[in-house]
Amino acid sequence: MKYKHWFWLTILLTCLFMIPFIRIAAFNFYVDPLWNFSHQNEHNEHQIGFDERQLKVNYLSQKQHHYDTLVVGTSRTTYINQNHFTDMNAYNFSASSLDISEYEGYITYASEKNNGFETIILEVYPRQFPGLMEFPEPSVYIANNEEKLYSIKSLFSFDTYEKAKRNYTQEGHPTPAGYRIYNRENVVSTEFVSPGVRDANIEKGINKLNTLKTFKDEKGYVELLSQIKKNNPDSTFLVYSPPYYIDRTKKVFNSEAGIAYYRDWLEDLIEVFGGVINFTTFNDITVDRDYYIDTHHFYPSTGKLVANDIAAFHKGDDLRYATYITEENLSQFMEQFEEQIFDGAVQP
Repeated sequence: MKYKHWFWLTILLTCLFMIPFIRIAAFNFYVDPLWNFSHQNEHNEHQIGFDERQLKVNYLSQKQHHYDTLVVGTSRTTYINQNHFTDMNAYNFSASSLDISEYEGYITYASEKNNGFETIILEVYPRQFPGLMEFPEPSVYIANNEEKLYSIKSLFSFDTYEKAKRNYTQEGHPTPAGYRIYNRENVVSTEFVSPGVRDANIEKGINKLNTLKTFKDEKGYVELLSQIKKNNPDSTFLVYSPPYYIDRTKKVFNSEAGIAYYRDWLEDLIEVFGGVINFTTFNDITVDRDYYIDTHHFYPSTGKLVANDIAAFHKGDDLRYATYITEENLSQFMEQFEEQIFDGAVQP
């Protein structure tokens, strides 16, 4: 009799002990802030991006995907809607402060999950020095996802619970302007900042920048790009440089060393890929503050203009904003660029 008593008491106490964990797991599953599952509801259809590397690894592992294009870049490229590459079925695997040294690991992972890509769109930009950003290796995020029962274990995680709770309480409330909000299809939206906040962001960003005083060839950059291309021989590469607000470009490259570096950077890209779709120029996007949150982050609506130009190039159509730089037009382009950089009269 005592044995049965203790047996049922143990069962009861175990159930009572497990109730909080079961509730946490159910809540984590309902909100699913880690994109481990594919369901959608009113409390998870939008979320503030918090760990884009892990989210985008998890998203690709959910189910069989059939993308033909991979987009890889930094936080700037996250603002580009992958559906705006109109003649491509693209997956945007961009993340905040994604270092050039991380590109290859995520490209390899995405290619394995997707069985390769016809086209790979890479964001490149001046002063893209390898090793500037300190994040865990891609293998860490991939290992997290591939850990046995990862999606189930994450349901009982208090860290996941905190993320889910934040997302649950955020739904239906105004999101701070300029913050990246993801939907369940990996598309970013954001609220426009006020002109005053935008101008303050731009001025602060400009003041933090230094003009390039000395020119140096950054070792490892060409090697990293060459390795990416070598490891994806069946993919067509579309390499693009994003549109910075023009005052940022003028501040950084307004020196002989800056001009020398800019040209050397373009030559590196031409050496590896044959050319670059260059938005980091003087064009209708870069001279208009209304397109920007700060000196180098633009709105999704601006990103659509960028995607349209890249898609146009892919189809063989003319570019509206960017300039495609090759060995043939590099010298002519640099002459014009240098004149514009040193021309103080160039204003938005």
